Amino acid sequence: MKTIVVVAHPQLRDSGTQQFLKDGAAVLENVTWHELKVNATGHFDIMAEKKLLRSHERVVFQFPLYWYAAPAVLKQWVDEVLAVSDKRWLQEKELGLVVSVGQPLKEYRLGGREAIPLSELLSPFKALAQRLKMQLMPLFIVEQFSYQSEKQRQKLLIDYQQLLELPRDFSFKQRQDWFEDKLKKMIAVSNIKNKKELELVLNTFTARREQLNDLKDDLSFTKKENEFD
Repeated sequence: MKTIVVVAHPQLRDSGTQQFLKDGAAVLENVTWHELKVNATGHFDIMAEKKLLRSHERVVFQFPLYWYAAPAVLKQWVDEVLAVSDKRWLQEKELGLVVSVGQPLKEYRLGGREAIPLSELLSPFKALAQRLKMQLMPLFIVEQFSYQSEKQRQKLLIDYQQLLELPRDFSFKQRQDWFEDKLKKMIAVSNIKNKKELELVLNTFTARREQLNDLKDDLSFTKKENEFD
C-alpha cells in the first residue's frame, strides 16, 4: 500500500514534531511526504495535486491543532483541489489524520480546560470522508511532543510508522511481523557494534513471541478441553 502524508503547518521548518515525524517517514519505502506549498500565484497546481492523490491508496492529513482547527493552508488545499465528483476515484481510499496538540489530551473532554472532544473539533474531516466515500482511519494524536521522554518518542515513532504502513485494521500478528522485519533490515545495514545489539533485541523479541504463541496454544487447548467437560 502506498501512503501520501499531506503536511500542513504554518511554521514547518521550526517544528520539532514535524521534523521527527518526517525522519520517521523517510525510511519507509512506500510513503510520500508532501508539504503543502502554494505556487507564485498563491494557489495550488490542481492537476499535480490530484495526480499525487491518484497514485496512493492512503491519504494522511498531518497538522497541528491550530485555534481548534487545521491550519488555513489545508482548508485552501481542500477547497481548491477536491471536488464532489472526485469520489469516483477517491472512494475506498483511506483517509487518516495525524494531529499534534500542545495540551494534555485529557483537557479535550467534558470537564477539561477545552471541554470539547478532539473527535468533535475534527468532525469536518469525518464529513469529508463520508462525502467522498473514503474510509476514515482511527485518529492518531501526537500529544505534547516537546515534553515526551526518549522512551515515549520511540513508541511514538513505531506507532506512527505502523500507521503509515500497516493495514487499517491490522492484527497483533501483523504488528509483530512488521517489527521483526524492521529489525532484520536494520541489522543488515548496521555496523558491527550496532548489529550485535540489534541481534540481541531480535533474539529476545523472537523468543518472547514464541512464548506468547505457546501460551495462546495452551489457552486454546484448555478452552477446548473445558468445552467437553
